[in-house]
Amino acid sequence: MSIEDWRTEINTLDRELLRLLNQRARLALKVGESKTASGLSLCDHTREREVIERMSEANEGPLDDRAIVELFRAIIHESRRIQTRAVDQSSEEQAANRLDFGDARVAFQGAPGAFSEQAAVQLLGEKIRLVPRPTFESLFLSIEDDSADYILAPIENSLAGFVHASFDLLLDSKLYIIGEVIIPISHCLIGCPGSSFETIVAVESHPVALDQCRRFLAANPQIKRIAAEDTAGSVERIISQGDPARAAIAGQRAAEKYGGVILREHLEDSSENYTRFLLLSTAQGFTEDADKLLLVIVLPHQAGALYSALEPFARRGIDLLKIEGRPVKGRPWEYGFYLDVGGSVHDRDVIETLAELRNGRVETRILGAYRSARVPAD
Repeated sequence: MSIEDWRTEINTLDRELLRLLNQRARLALKVGESKTASGLSLCDHTREREVIERMSEANEGPLDDRAIVELFRAIIHESRRIQTRAVDQSSEEQAANRLDFGDARVAFQGAPGAFSEQAAVQLLGEKIRLVPRPTFESLFLSIEDDSADYILAPIENSLAGFVHASFDLLLDSKLYIIGEVIIPISHCLIGCPGSSFETIVAVESHPVALDQCRRFLAANPQIKRIAAEDTAGSVERIISQGDPARAAIAGQRAAEKYGGVILREHLEDSSENYTRFLLLSTAQGFTEDADKLLLVIVLPHQAGALYSALEPFARRGIDLLKIEGRPVKGRPWEYGFYLDVGGSVHDRDVIETLAELRNGRVETRILGAYRSARVPAD
C-alpha cells in the first residue's frame, strides 16, 4: 500500500472516531441530566480513575500508557465541560423564568457574610435587601414582625443531614415554600490581618462547620476548637479582637465581608458538601413549572400506619425523594413525616394520591410546591 492509501484509511478511521466520540458525548449528557436531577455532582473522580485504569489495562499498543491516560483525561474533561454547559443553560432558562423580587427584604439566619446570605443572593439576585437574624426563632418571626418580606431557611446539608430546627418551625408557622436553592459549602481558615497559619492556636465556628473539618483539625492538634453560634459571626468577632493567635472557619464571603485573611482553603472533609435552602412566604403559590412539593403527614402510633400512607405513592409510581420523621408536639408517640415528592400538584396521580390519603383520614398538609434546584456543577 502507498502513503495515500494509508492516509485514506486514516481518514476513514478519523470519521469513525468522531462519530463514536459524539455518541459517547450524547451518553455523557444523559448521565449529567440524571445526576443533576438526583442532586449529585457532575464530578466523580472515582469513576474517572476507573475509566482510565480500565483503558490502560485493555491497551494493546503501540500507544503507551501515558498516551492512553492523556487521551482519556481529555475525553473525560470535554464530557464534563459539555455537561456543565448544559446545566448552565438550564439554569439560565430558569433564571429567565424567575419571579422578579426586586428590592424585597429577605431574612436569613446568621451574621452578614453567612452561607445563608450567599444562598439568598444566588437565588434572588443582588438587588434584594438582606436581613440577618441571630436565631432560627427570630428568623421565622421576621415576616410577622414586619422586618422581612420573605425568609430563606436552611433545610438540609448533604453531610450533616436535616436541619430539624427549620423543619419544626416551618410546621408551626403559616408559611409556604415557594422556591429552593442549593449551594456548595467550602470552609476556609480565616485570620485577622497580620496573622499566619503558624500563629493560630484557637479556631472558632459553628459546631457543624467544625465537625465538617475534622480531618484538618485532627492533623493540627495544636489548634483548639471553640464552638460558636455561626460561621460568619465568628469571623466578625476574631477580626474585631485582632488577635493573631485566633482564627475562624467560614466561607470566602465572610472573609471578604470583614477583611479577614484566608490562611487555608477547602478544609472540609468532603468536597461533596452542599446545603439546601427553602424560600418561604406567607402567600401560597403553586407555579405552573413546579416539579416538587413538600408534604407533612401525621400518623398514629400503630402497626402498618406508615405503610398504608406510602403505598398509594408506590402504586402510582410517584417518586419520594426524602422521608423524615419528627415527633408531633403534645401528642406522645405520634409522628409527622415530611415527604419530598417528585411531581406537581397539577399531576393527576398526585391529586388522586392526596385525595386517597385524606379519604383514609391521614392528616395531610402541603407545605409548598416549587421548582426544584439543581446541585451546582463543580
